[in-house]
Amino acid sequence: MERVQKFISSAGAASRRKAEEFIKSGQVFINGKRAKLGDKVDPAADVVKVYGKIIKPAGEKIYVALNKPKGVVVSKKDPRHRKTVFDLLPEELKTKVWNVGRLDYDTEGLLIMTNDGDLTQALAHPSFEHDKEYEVTTNEAATESQLEKLRTGVEIATGTTYPAKVKTKGGKIYITIHEGKKRQIRRMFEAVGLSVQNLKRIRINNLILPPDLAVGHYKMVAKSDIL
Repeated sequence: MERVQKFISSAGAASRRKAEEFIKSGQVFINGKRAKLGDKVDPAADVVKVYGKIIKPAGEKIYVALNKPKGVVVSKKDPRHRKTVFDLLPEELKTKVWNVGRLDYDTEGLLIMTNDGDLTQALAHPSFEHDKEYEVTTNEAATESQLEKLRTGVEIATGTTYPAKVKTKGGKIYITIHEGKKRQIRRMFEAVGLSVQNLKRIRINNLILPPDLAVGHYKMVAKSDIL
Protein backbone atom coordinates (compact mmCIF):
# COMPACT_ATOMS: atom_id res chain seq x y z
CA MET A 1 0.00 0.00 0.00
CA GLU A 2 1.19 3.53 -0.72
CA ARG A 3 -0.19 7.04 -0.48
CA VAL A 4 -2.26 7.96 -3.50
CA GLN A 5 -0.22 11.07 -4.29
CA LYS A 6 2.96 8.98 -4.31
CA PHE A 7 1.32 6.39 -6.56
CA ILE A 8 0.23 9.08 -9.05
CA SER A 9 3.71 10.56 -9.02
CA SER A 10 5.47 7.19 -9.32
CA ALA A 11 3.19 6.31 -12.23
CA GLY A 12 4.54 9.31 -14.11
CA ALA A 13 1.17 11.08 -14.26
CA ALA A 14 2.32 14.19 -12.39
CA SER A 15 4.86 15.44 -9.90
CA ARG A 16 4.10 14.83 -6.22
CA ARG A 17 3.11 18.46 -5.73
CA LYS A 18 0.79 18.42 -8.74
CA ALA A 19 -0.76 15.15 -7.59
CA GLU A 20 -1.55 16.76 -4.24
CA GLU A 21 -3.15 19.71 -6.03
CA PHE A 22 -5.32 17.31 -8.07
CA ILE A 23 -6.44 15.57 -4.87
CA LYS A 24 -7.25 18.85 -3.10
CA SER A 25 -9.31 20.01 -6.10
CA GLY A 26 -11.37 16.78 -5.99
CA GLN A 27 -10.15 15.38 -9.31
CA VAL A 28 -8.75 12.09 -7.99
CA PHE A 29 -10.91 9.02 -7.37
CA ILE A 30 -10.05 5.64 -5.84
CA ASN A 31 -12.48 2.89 -6.86
CA GLY A 32 -15.07 5.55 -7.65
CA LYS A 33 -14.69 7.40 -4.34
CA ARG A 34 -13.20 10.88 -4.20
CA ALA A 35 -9.69 10.66 -2.72
CA LYS A 36 -8.26 12.64 0.18
CA LEU A 37 -4.65 13.49 0.91
CA GLY A 38 -3.09 10.56 2.72
CA ASP A 39 -5.46 7.91 1.34
CA LYS A 40 -3.61 4.72 0.48
CA VAL A 41 -3.96 2.47 -2.55
CA ASP A 42 -2.93 -0.99 -3.61
CA PRO A 43 -1.52 -0.47 -7.13
CA ALA A 44 -2.31 -4.08 -8.03
CA ALA A 45 -5.96 -3.98 -6.94
CA ASP A 46 -7.31 -0.41 -6.77
CA VAL A 47 -8.48 1.72 -9.69
CA VAL A 48 -7.19 5.29 -9.48
CA LYS A 49 -8.52 7.97 -11.81
CA VAL A 50 -7.26 11.51 -12.33
CA TYR A 51 -9.57 13.78 -14.30
CA GLY A 52 -11.39 10.61 -15.40
CA LYS A 53 -8.26 8.89 -16.72
CA ILE A 54 -7.14 5.59 -15.18
CA ILE A 55 -3.62 5.79 -13.82
CA LYS A 56 -1.54 2.67 -14.37
CA PRO A 57 1.50 1.65 -12.31
CA ALA A 58 4.79 3.03 -13.57
CA GLY A 59 6.92 1.28 -16.07
CA GLU A 60 10.51 2.27 -16.76
CA LYS A 61 11.85 5.41 -15.10
CA ILE A 62 13.06 8.08 -17.51
CA TYR A 63 15.76 10.69 -16.88
CA VAL A 64 16.46 13.37 -19.47
CA ALA A 65 19.15 16.07 -19.44
CA LEU A 66 18.08 18.94 -21.69
CA ASN A 67 20.26 21.88 -22.71
CA LYS A 68 17.59 24.57 -22.69
CA PRO A 69 18.07 27.48 -25.10
CA LYS A 70 17.19 31.09 -24.37
CA GLY A 71 13.76 32.13 -25.60
CA VAL A 72 12.06 28.87 -24.64
CA VAL A 73 9.43 28.50 -21.93
CA VAL A 74 9.66 25.80 -19.25
CA SER A 75 6.01 24.75 -19.40
CA LYS A 76 3.75 22.22 -21.10
CA LYS A 77 1.85 24.98 -22.88
CA ASP A 78 2.30 28.72 -23.18
CA PRO A 79 -0.72 31.07 -23.44
CA ARG A 80 1.39 33.36 -25.64
CA HIS A 81 2.17 30.43 -27.97
CA ARG A 82 5.90 30.64 -27.44
CA LYS A 83 8.10 27.58 -27.92
CA THR A 84 8.31 25.32 -24.85
CA VAL A 85 10.89 22.79 -23.70
CA PHE A 86 8.42 20.03 -24.57
CA ASP A 87 8.61 21.10 -28.21
CA LEU A 88 12.27 20.03 -28.08
CA LEU A 89 11.36 16.42 -27.18
CA PRO A 90 10.20 13.63 -29.49
CA GLU A 91 6.51 12.70 -29.38
CA GLU A 92 7.13 9.50 -27.41
CA LEU A 93 8.70 11.48 -24.54
CA LYS A 94 6.45 14.56 -24.40
CA THR A 95 3.63 12.83 -22.53
CA LYS A 96 5.86 10.74 -20.25
CA VAL A 97 8.01 13.29 -18.43
CA TRP A 98 7.75 16.61 -16.62
CA ASN A 99 10.36 19.23 -15.81
CA VAL A 100 12.09 19.31 -12.44
CA GLY A 101 12.16 22.97 -11.45
CA ARG A 102 12.37 25.79 -13.94
CA LEU A 103 14.68 28.11 -15.84
CA ASP A 104 13.67 31.62 -16.83
CA TYR A 105 12.77 32.42 -20.44
CA ASP A 106 16.11 34.21 -20.95
CA THR A 107 18.21 31.63 -19.08
CA GLU A 108 19.85 28.66 -20.77
CA GLY A 109 21.43 25.44 -19.62
CA LEU A 110 20.72 22.23 -17.76
CA LEU A 111 17.13 21.16 -17.15
CA ILE A 112 16.20 17.71 -15.85
CA MET A 113 13.00 16.07 -17.10
CA THR A 114 11.72 12.79 -15.65
CA ASN A 115 8.76 10.64 -14.67
CA ASP A 116 10.32 9.83 -11.28
CA GLY A 117 8.31 11.52 -8.54
CA ASP A 118 10.78 10.64 -5.80
CA LEU A 119 13.63 12.30 -7.70
CA THR A 120 11.47 15.36 -8.32
CA GLN A 121 10.67 15.61 -4.61
CA ALA A 122 14.33 15.21 -3.65
CA LEU A 123 15.59 17.86 -6.06
CA ALA A 124 12.77 20.37 -5.66
CA HIS A 125 12.52 20.54 -1.88
CA PRO A 126 14.94 23.10 -0.38
CA SER A 127 15.51 21.01 2.76
CA PHE A 128 17.62 18.56 0.74
CA GLU A 129 20.01 21.40 -0.23
CA HIS A 130 21.08 20.04 -3.62
CA ASP A 131 23.53 22.32 -5.42
CA LYS A 132 22.67 24.24 -8.56
CA GLU A 133 25.65 25.86 -10.29
CA TYR A 134 25.43 28.69 -12.81
CA GLU A 135 27.87 30.32 -15.22
CA VAL A 136 27.29 34.08 -15.27
CA THR A 137 28.57 36.71 -17.68
CA THR A 138 28.12 40.29 -16.49
CA ASN A 139 28.22 43.59 -18.35
CA GLU A 140 30.84 44.94 -15.99
CA ALA A 141 33.77 43.43 -14.13
CA ALA A 142 32.93 42.32 -10.60
CA THR A 143 34.88 43.65 -7.65
CA GLU A 144 36.03 41.40 -4.82
CA SER A 145 33.63 43.28 -2.54
CA GLN A 146 30.67 42.41 -4.78
CA LEU A 147 31.72 38.77 -4.95
CA GLU A 148 32.08 38.62 -1.18
CA LYS A 149 28.54 39.98 -0.73
CA LEU A 150 27.22 37.18 -2.98
CA ARG A 151 29.14 34.67 -0.87
CA THR A 152 27.69 35.86 2.42
CA GLY A 153 24.08 36.44 1.28
CA VAL A 154 22.20 39.45 -0.04
CA GLU A 155 18.77 40.95 0.46
CA ILE A 156 16.32 40.39 -2.42
CA ALA A 157 12.54 40.75 -2.67
CA THR A 158 11.90 37.30 -1.20
CA GLY A 159 14.32 37.72 1.74
CA THR A 160 17.99 37.21 2.48
CA THR A 161 19.70 34.56 0.37
CA TYR A 162 21.77 31.79 1.89
CA PRO A 163 25.55 32.01 1.49
CA ALA A 164 26.67 31.00 -2.00
CA LYS A 165 29.87 29.50 -3.37
CA VAL A 166 31.38 31.98 -5.82
CA LYS A 167 34.49 31.79 -7.99
CA THR A 168 35.73 33.45 -11.18
CA LYS A 169 37.43 31.99 -14.23
CA GLY A 170 38.07 33.37 -17.69
CA GLY A 171 36.11 36.54 -17.05
CA LYS A 172 33.02 34.63 -15.94
CA ILE A 173 31.50 34.14 -12.51
CA TYR A 174 30.52 30.68 -11.27
CA ILE A 175 27.96 30.68 -8.47
CA THR A 176 26.49 27.70 -6.63
CA ILE A 177 23.26 27.92 -4.63
CA HIS A 178 20.81 25.37 -3.23
CA GLU A 179 17.73 27.57 -3.19
CA GLY A 180 15.37 28.10 -6.11
CA LYS A 181 13.61 31.42 -5.71
CA LYS A 182 12.19 33.09 -8.82
CA ARG A 183 14.90 34.84 -10.85
CA GLN A 184 17.17 34.44 -7.84
CA ILE A 185 20.57 34.69 -9.54
CA ARG A 186 19.62 37.79 -11.52
CA ARG A 187 18.19 39.41 -8.40
CA MET A 188 21.29 38.59 -6.36
CA PHE A 189 23.55 40.18 -8.95
CA GLU A 190 21.31 43.22 -9.22
CA ALA A 191 21.46 43.57 -5.44
CA VAL A 192 25.25 43.97 -5.56
CA GLY A 193 25.20 46.29 -8.58
CA LEU A 194 26.00 43.82 -11.34
CA SER A 195 23.88 43.36 -14.49
CA VAL A 196 23.67 39.87 -16.00
CA GLN A 197 24.47 39.57 -19.68
CA ASN A 198 24.15 35.80 -19.91
CA LEU A 199 23.05 33.14 -17.43
CA LYS A 200 23.53 29.41 -17.88
CA ARG A 201 22.92 26.57 -15.43
CA ILE A 202 25.78 24.10 -15.72
CA ARG A 203 25.16 21.65 -12.87
CA ILE A 204 22.36 20.18 -10.76
CA ASN A 205 23.72 18.22 -7.81
CA ASN A 206 26.11 15.64 -9.39
CA LEU A 207 24.90 16.09 -12.97
CA ILE A 208 27.08 18.44 -15.01
CA LEU A 209 25.75 19.84 -18.29
CA PRO A 210 27.39 17.47 -20.81
CA PRO A 211 29.94 19.47 -22.83
CA ASP A 212 28.91 17.63 -26.01
CA LEU A 213 25.20 18.40 -25.56
CA ALA A 214 24.25 21.09 -28.06
CA VAL A 215 21.82 23.86 -27.12
CA GLY A 216 18.25 22.68 -27.74
CA HIS A 217 19.20 19.00 -27.57
CA TYR A 218 18.77 16.34 -24.91
CA LYS A 219 20.28 13.04 -23.82
CA MET A 220 19.15 10.21 -21.58
CA VAL A 221 20.97 9.89 -18.25
CA ALA A 222 20.78 7.62 -15.22
CA LYS A 223 19.42 8.51 -11.78
CA SER A 224 22.86 7.72 -10.38
CA ASP A 225 24.27 10.51 -12.56
CA ILE A 226 22.09 13.00 -10.66
CA LEU A 227 21.97 11.90 -7.00
